[in-house]
Amino acid sequence: MWPDEARDFTPWLAAHPDHLGKALQMDLELEGNEVAVGSFSADVVFRDANTGHRLVVENFLEPTDHDHLGKLITYAAGLEAHWAVLVAKSFRPEHRSALKWLNELSGEGSGFFGVEVHAVRIGDSPAAVRLEVVVEPDDFLRSARAATATKTVSAWNAGYLDWWTEFLPVFNEAHPDWSNLRQPQAANSMSFPSGRSGVRYRIGFARPTGETNHSLRASVYIADGDSILPLLEVSRAEIEASCDLELRWEPIENARASRIAVYLDPVDPADRESWPQYRAWAIEALGELRRVFAGPLRDLP
Repeated sequence: MWPDEARDFTPWLAAHPDHLGKALQMDLELEGNEVAVGSFSADVVFRDANTGHRLVVENFLEPTDHDHLGKLITYAAGLEAHWAVLVAKSFRPEHRSALKWLNELSGEGSGFFGVEVHAVRIGDSPAAVRLEVVVEPDDFLRSARAATATKTVSAWNAGYLDWWTEFLPVFNEAHPDWSNLRQPQAANSMSFPSGRSGVRYRIGFARPTGETNHSLRASVYIADGDSILPLLEVSRAEIEASCDLELRWEPIENARASRIAVYLDPVDPADRESWPQYRAWAIEALGELRRVFAGPLRDLP
């Protein structure tokens, strides 16, 4: 499938972020390929659409070696990446051990993956890609270690973790083609890809400025609001006419970011009996935002 690593495999990997994203259970957006790191260049660099964290990939269509493992560490450090992924034809035992050791030293929300790449076919069928994760961070052990170190766990964060644990399976069943996220987080919000880098659909609990009660907010979050929001506002009348939601167009204070949001309020994140109602609203609101904004986002220059 890939006669040459640099000319064939690296561009293919960059052009198909969802293949790697499904393997890693992340929604990945391309930041660039052959990205300069000093006098060297990283093969492919992605962003996690949920967190905005950088993920660097070093790929090799042969068994792993010291050279490519060293490059991966160098590029991850130079680009301040949260995640580092070594993709190879196969992994030598000593390199699996090295990645596992690096993961033991890594903090929560960062780490190293080892991914084997295979091409398979059945009979005369076209070749299909299979990416197999053979080394991954152990989130459970790192979370337990972090909790032990701090001696305390925020009750709010524990509640949010339970909320997303219940939310994600229902969301993924309702929108099976949308996101690769399966791992809940101890955070008040999560994001899902829009198909355009720097723009995400976001759902989460919020407490607007000056308000004492929480709201549940679904939004189109725009990292570069200074340039993208004015382009969308040209079509604001048409967008609002086609939308069943009451949209609020909101620049975010002290940031270039903006959002186009809809709110359910007031809500109480601690009221677990109301979670099914909140969840149903959130999934419907996110789906409506995606339906309405898919075209306008796709048409942006």
